[in-house]
Amino acid sequence: MAVSITTDSACDLFPNLYKQYRIEVVPLYLSLEGKNLRDVFEVNPDDLFESFARTRKLPTTSAPPPADFFALFKRLVENGDDVVHLAMNGKFSSSYQNALLAAQEFDNVYVVDTCTLSSALGLLCLRAADMRDAGKSAKEIYETMLIEKDKIRTHVLLDTLEYAYKGGRATMLQMFGANLLKLRPCLLLDHHGVLSVVKKFRGNFAQTAKEYARYVLDRPRIDGERAFVSTTGMDQSLFDSVVQTVKDSGVFREVLTSRAGCAMSCHTGPNTLVIFYKEA
Repeated sequence: MAVSITTDSACDLFPNLYKQYRIEVVPLYLSLEGKNLRDVFEVNPDDLFESFARTRKLPTTSAPPPADFFALFKRLVENGDDVVHLAMNGKFSSSYQNALLAAQEFDNVYVVDTCTLSSALGLLCLRAADMRDAGKSAKEIYETMLIEKDKIRTHVLLDTLEYAYKGGRATMLQMFGANLLKLRPCLLLDHHGVLSVVKKFRGNFAQTAKEYARYVLDRPRIDGERAFVSTTGMDQSLFDSVVQTVKDSGVFREVLTSRAGCAMSCHTGPNTLVIFYKEA
């Protein structure tokens, strides 16, 4: 039987990698100024940032309902496929639980809580697609993903805490202190799906972005297979410079880039920079 790899729109494989690797995507929803829009397909981070600048109100995200997952799984299973679904962090969204509910109607749909999001989830999707193309079964891919997800490393550099504060993930005191001291926190999303501050950079964002890249590249036990450099939106020349630094380091055999969708952007804000990789 053929194997289909599916995920939700928090995977950030847009605009074309999900097509290139034949990965099916179920979009999350964004409530923006009274409209319920499908992430990436109907709304993008620039729309979100423009709305926030104008209204000072942060949009809310919601998971796809079980019916959305059921419709996709049903189509693929009726086509003769087994399905491996990779869901975003279950601590951040009910997307995993809703996919799991839908999967209970089928005997050959496997659902993984990846405990991560954005292009860290994208890394797992590409790895699953590679295994599918190598002829591995859905069960083999599923069992590998349960192991591989614990090796994914995500260090998130924030330019501002304003979005985290509005979303309830930072206090006013933390935001004020960071702004006053020109501190830009680096967050680690661990393999349990928990965020913590691991480092604070001081200085302007351009300087900080370069220091951040060197910091990540110096992490121990990096697996050199593949990395993503991702942003929610930042100066293109600075982003290109960071990408080139990662490529020139020779640490990774393949360096891909991505633009984060609304699922991540509405919690981190613009000028967020992330290098996603896997530990050996």
